[in-house]
Amino acid sequence: MVPRILIADDNGPVRRALRQTIESFHTCEIEEAENGAEAVTKARKSPPDLIILDLAMPEMDGLRASREISRDRPGVPIILHTLHYSSRVAVEAMKAGVRKVVPKAERATILAAIQEVLAEQTGDRASSPPIIKSPAVPEPIQVPAPLSATSAPCPESPLVDSSTTGEIAPKD
Repeated sequence: MVPRILIADDNGPVRRALRQTIESFHTCEIEEAENGAEAVTKARKSPPDLIILDLAMPEMDGLRASREISRDRPGVPIILHTLHYSSRVAVEAMKAGVRKVVPKAERATILAAIQEVLAEQTGDRASSPPIIKSPAVPEPIQVPAPLSATSAPCPESPLVDSSTTGEIAPKD
């Protein structure tokens, strides 16, 4: 059976680049969402085998979407793929039900995380055929032009200081 992956990122070029990267190394079916709310809706309708969420999205950020998806579909693994990586983000993400947190700058790391999570889903890592088609290490993802003001993090996130331009703020 071909695994189904849901990618949620508000930046279309980044979402498409991630999709192309995954499709070039994995045999899978991919669905896309433009924000956390859309990801939650799609996960409720037809749960994928894996969800990849961006942290900073409008309408609903990746942490809030993770909490809702984990509550509704506890068996669906979630990877948080973010530009705002820090140990604090990783801890909060794990509390929200995220299985792995991967920095967006590390293209090979996201592929390895996908491989690992999908292998865990089969329950038998040793005898599962590899999902990655090629062992080659790809080039880093080229991030398109800077994100627009509309792609700022959701102000409801406990990790986002809305008085700045989307920087992760320490929690008091």
